[in-house]
Amino acid sequence: MAERAPIGRLLVERGIVGLAAVEDAALAALSSDSRLCSKLLELGACDESDLAAALAERHGIPGVDLSRTAIDLAALDYVPQGVAEADLLLPLSNEGGRLHLAVASPELAERVVSEVRFVTGRDVSLYVAVLAALRSSIAAAYQAKGQGAAVWRGPAAPSDASPVIAVAAACGEELLELSVDDLLAQEPAPGESGGDVAGTSAAEQVVHAVSVRAGPRRVLVVDDEPAIRLLAQRALEHRGFAVDTAADGLEALEKARAGRPDLVLLDAMLPKLHGFEVARRLRADPATRALPIVIMTAVYRGWRFAQDARESYGAQDYIEKPFRVDDLLRRIEAVLEARNTRPTAAAVALVASGRAAMAEGRLDQAAEMFDEATRADPFSVEAFQESGEALRAKGDAFRAMSAFERAVELRPGLLSALTTLAALYLEKGFRAKAAETLERAVHAAREPATRDQLRQELLRLL
Repeated sequence: MAERAPIGRLLVERGIVGLAAVEDAALAALSSDSRLCSKLLELGACDESDLAAALAERHGIPGVDLSRTAIDLAALDYVPQGVAEADLLLPLSNEGGRLHLAVASPELAERVVSEVRFVTGRDVSLYVAVLAALRSSIAAAYQAKGQGAAVWRGPAAPSDASPVIAVAAACGEELLELSVDDLLAQEPAPGESGGDVAGTSAAEQVVHAVSVRAGPRRVLVVDDEPAIRLLAQRALEHRGFAVDTAADGLEALEKARAGRPDLVLLDAMLPKLHGFEVARRLRADPATRALPIVIMTAVYRGWRFAQDARESYGAQDYIEKPFRVDDLLRRIEAVLEARNTRPTAAAVALVASGRAAMAEGRLDQAAEMFDEATRADPFSVEAFQESGEALRAKGDAFRAMSAFERAVELRPGLLSALTTLAALYLEKGFRAKAAETLERAVHAAREPATRDQLRQELLRLL
């Protein structure tokens, strides 16, 4: 996954706050051992909903504006006050068979969330919140519960507000309030789905029995969490896609077959029919066999699952949750572009010229040619692998790593790139990454002697 952009830069790029205000708040945060978003909120430079939206974009999960949220305090029974205060998490709702939790950092909360899931026996949905708002809301909500109140309402929520989660799904989007009913079932009415994907629109016509469609590219987003569907839908629509959604595996199959989307963004853990089974059935059906699938998951983690998803279920890409929104969009667009792109003559010629330059020892020229080839064809495995070799020969190890990483992302079983990448990791002190990459190489090797040699190298690292 790409490195996450600093939150300050996101705020400035999205026009939420000016650079000078970010710099002032950052200095103030450093001097007071606070966080940037908390300090911006304290100084009144940003509205909490805008900050939550930026955090949502950065972390790849919905944000929550706690000031506009109202909590049924029965949900607090699932998390003792001491745990909530120590680990910075606040139950927002226990509806829909899930425990909805606000956290300040999804990554840091992962351990305690696993414990909460185990103890309560409930699935958990996470929402990212501004740290200062989260701390004050935890104190206020548990205090209200101790005083016998049934509902706690944020300072900006109406005094008679029913329980509601004020979700900030993406920067620049209107705040969405998810009520209890929304959490139980948030599905568009027939004929009201985004982009009118479910049927044949007026922009389609049939020519010689071949469907020809004008208009935006279409994505079917499949996830049983309403907030994740909304997050992906709004981000995709903002990028110009038409979007339809499904909440379970059976609905996903129906909409994929009827709506003819250009791509399916498919969660692995789905009710009624597992996401991997959905992918298998789509690949088995001649009508949907060529449909690109991007699988996303918070459960099946690691390169082995990613490789199995590609090889066994025909997924073009595999994304772990929590994801960063711009990375999700980049990878969806890359899959769609790859579907319609063939290696260009220019890229092939540049790779050939680069190889000739390498053979003659002209490393700088070779590296430039390979780099230009990767721009001409962003899906050329050969261009990225050759670029990595040239950069390594020049002594530019870190750029070489990036090139080899892209090569094995495009072709996971590329043994030569895996072994070279492992050597580069080890050379620069990334011992664990080297071991992980060697393990991948062992699985990719076909010859028994090669596998044995790689196993010996792997054992020396473990």
